[in-house]
Amino acid sequence: MSLIRPPTLISLAARRQTGGIRRVSSQATATTSTETLVAPAPLPTTTTPPVFVKPVPAVPPRRSGGFFRGGVIGFLTGLTLAGSTAYVFLLDEYEQASNALLSGVDNLQKTTAKLREHTAKIEVLEREFRGFVGRAATQKDLERVRAELLKVIDDVNVSHLELKTHVWEVEQDVKQALKK
Repeated sequence: MSLIRPPTLISLAARRQTGGIRRVSSQATATTSTETLVAPAPLPTTTTPPVFVKPVPAVPPRRSGGFFRGGVIGFLTGLTLAGSTAYVFLLDEYEQASNALLSGVDNLQKTTAKLREHTAKIEVLEREFRGFVGRAATQKDLERVRAELLKVIDDVNVSHLELKTHVWEVEQDVKQALKK
């Protein structure tokens, strides 16, 4: 058995300067080991009140064999966390792809509706155009109308000249009647 200093009173300042309590292991017998806390020696110039340090009980020996169970539990925990993270990421990607597809379908529907509206407008304009073509005059029609118009103008001119002649004759008759 080795000599160990008994616990002594030390000041807080001394504990701060020396780093606290030291562990010293001693061998009482060949099969058992104990650890005792030993306080450092007090400093001679301390003015703080002394503190009594109690020895720490011995730490029980570690059991072996738990490392395998802990490793399996850690592996399963990590696998579960990684799997759930991947699943959440996959769901997020699926949701983004679905939203992109739905927005594409919506845009396609809007474009199709606009195309239908334009097609309907074109069909209405074509019907109106066919109606105008059916009612429109051709070159021959214009020539025929022009010829008729010229005839009418000639007829009006002739009628006008005949009327002038008739008025002149009436004037002459009135003049002769007034002279008599």
